[in-house]
Amino acid sequence: MRYFLTSLLLAFAGVAHAANGPDGVPIEDNFQTCTNLDCSTAVVSKFHTGQRSLSGPTVFGETFFTEEGGSNFVRTMFAPTKIRLVYNPATGQIFKPMKDYIPTKEGIKLIPDSAIKRAPRGYSSEITEAEQKNYGVRVATGFQDFQYSITYDKSKIFVPKLTGNLGGLRKAIGNVPLSITFFGDSITAGANATSIYTAPNQPGYAGLVMAYLNNKYPTMFDSRNNSVGGWSSINAVSAVEYRVNDKKSDLVVLAFGMNDGGVFKPEEYKKNMQTVISAIRAKQPRVPILLVSPLRANPSTFTQNQSNITGYLPVLRRLAKDNASVAVADMTSVWDMMMSKKNYLDVTGNGLNHPNDFGHRVLAEVVLSTILGPKY
Repeated sequence: MRYFLTSLLLAFAGVAHAANGPDGVPIEDNFQTCTNLDCSTAVVSKFHTGQRSLSGPTVFGETFFTEEGGSNFVRTMFAPTKIRLVYNPATGQIFKPMKDYIPTKEGIKLIPDSAIKRAPRGYSSEITEAEQKNYGVRVATGFQDFQYSITYDKSKIFVPKLTGNLGGLRKAIGNVPLSITFFGDSITAGANATSIYTAPNQPGYAGLVMAYLNNKYPTMFDSRNNSVGGWSSINAVSAVEYRVNDKKSDLVVLAFGMNDGGVFKPEEYKKNMQTVISAIRAKQPRVPILLVSPLRANPSTFTQNQSNITGYLPVLRRLAKDNASVAVADMTSVWDMMMSKKNYLDVTGNGLNHPNDFGHRVLAEVVLSTILGPKY
């Protein structure tokens, strides 16, 4: 079984080597350079980071959750033209067509005696008293023990709308050394990506983004990740000076919203995010800023107001239009498209608010598409 770790522990683990900041949370004062294939080529190859599941012809390792008593039909994000592989991402076990599953026009159908092991009946609804009080849903990394992967070809694509621009960043990429600061919540810190605690040990989306950039442009990038689990935009306001402005960056990635959803109305969120942008601009007037729009928490939880999340995307787009060299990586629209076809438990890392490895790969694709262009 996978170990259950809290959001903060997962967030801190990625920066365990760093000293604490003024807020008492670990902080990366300095940028880190990738000097090993393990943080570039090996990651790109193993996790298909260079392949675009949204806008390319093949989806690699899309996950699904299965439970006793649930449906035998598994719907994929896109209608598959060919099922290439169904496998266990943790063990590598490959399942056999017509013995373990049957390809369908919308995904696959599980065969009753399939080797694909389902979660026990009622697993997803077994909620402790504390979970019921605090979240309204079961919170456990164990969902990933019963998530399996499908690689398939498709004919349709999905390209998120690009809003704003990152100034001259694209022209600089590959020509001069560049430093990136990531600043967000636990998702940007890498929470519930398997790199921290179990196979297949995939980095979170920030690590995937840097692996791709390091592979394509060796020695041209360094980065640091000063994200903190549980934080919202109001925390970013109070910490931007020492988590972002203490060092000059060539790109700042701001990714807040998941934790704001239960607290701030869209206009309040906009005010906070504009304050953060203005603070960065005061010290780093020309640095491009990439705003990552939030994905949604489990729709059954009461910890997030869905209407707030819906309202954040137009707010971020407005900020990109009102501020020079600001762009939006639209993960919200992508997540909504995914959830129109899939169940939340198919792509969650903890049952509440963190994506699993596949979700982090999709996040990486959206961010890379915004930085490098849709055909990176």
